[in-house]
Amino acid sequence: MRRLETIFIVIGLLFYGWLLRDLGLGSIYADLRLVGWGLGVTISLEALARLANTLGWRATIDNCPRQLTLPKLFAARIAGEAIDYTTPSAQLGGQVVMALMVRQRLPIAAGLATVVIATFAEALGQIGFICGALLLSMRLAASFQKLFWPMVGGLLITLGLAAGLFYVQKQRPFFHLWKAAARLDLPALATIEVGHASQEADQMLLDFYRHDRLRLLFSCLCYLFAWSLGPVEIYLLLGFLGQKATVEVALLTEALGLLIERATFMIPAKLVSQEGGKALILGMLGYPPGIGFTVGLLRRIKELVWVLFGLCSLGIYRLAEARDAARGPGDRRAPLEAEQPLARSAGKLEGFGL
Repeated sequence: MRRLETIFIVIGLLFYGWLLRDLGLGSIYADLRLVGWGLGVTISLEALARLANTLGWRATIDNCPRQLTLPKLFAARIAGEAIDYTTPSAQLGGQVVMALMVRQRLPIAAGLATVVIATFAEALGQIGFICGALLLSMRLAASFQKLFWPMVGGLLITLGLAAGLFYVQKQRPFFHLWKAAARLDLPALATIEVGHASQEADQMLLDFYRHDRLRLLFSCLCYLFAWSLGPVEIYLLLGFLGQKATVEVALLTEALGLLIERATFMIPAKLVSQEGGKALILGMLGYPPGIGFTVGLLRRIKELVWVLFGLCSLGIYRLAEARDAARGPGDRRAPLEAEQPLARSAGKLEGFGL
């Protein structure tokens, strides 16, 4: 698996280098200078999208502890997104980080269950945005005859990933992961406490989809709003670059860009989909090739800024963990109820059925 990931990264870097050579560093630098302070606008706009994403996650948490404030969820969310951006983990690594960063105020079972539900809601929000954007820009989309089947393929991949995620959630995924850890004799995971936590997380998934559909809908709407800010960013960047922008162009560029990202999700940091995708789409819409590349590069710079914010958030969390671990037992604060070992409720759970 690592060898395959390395191959993807090398392909992405070679493609990136070819684009830079073909377009010319001088023209790209000139375009970047045109934007200037506009980059700060897009970074600020991203804060609004990340806040909406955090609210989407918050909506999945039933009886959210008072100590688990929105800023704490926001910090965990951007840390998880930073891990997702820099690793080809298909969001799995980021989900674990998010759950771990709030585990002192939210039981780990609830944390894992809610980040999985939130990921599914995010996928539904993305599907809703892509379909809506393609419908609203249908006049332009009809001219993309050469990209019709790639567009259909990307949409089918997006739908397939969402359907697959929903199916997996119905199959007791956490319990099966715990059983695999037990068979592999992983001491950190193959414990009775983790086993009970996995059962509890699986039950939370089933209960949520059975009883909390309105909260799922609200979460999807939060993510839909976040995805809808993408075309706003593209519209602004085209204006900063001195190009004529329309709502249809912004919608279609963002929708097709997301489909390309889904088709290349195994390549980390969007090495192929970001600059190359935008250059292809905007070039086919009649814009100079360098404009599309610059739009993608500016979005990458913005994303890297937020990756830095996320990694700083993760670093602060780890420093706090190390400081707590260095304290003596008498110096540590009394644990919250949410931090109590899940094994205390083990008697209420059925056997593992091994």
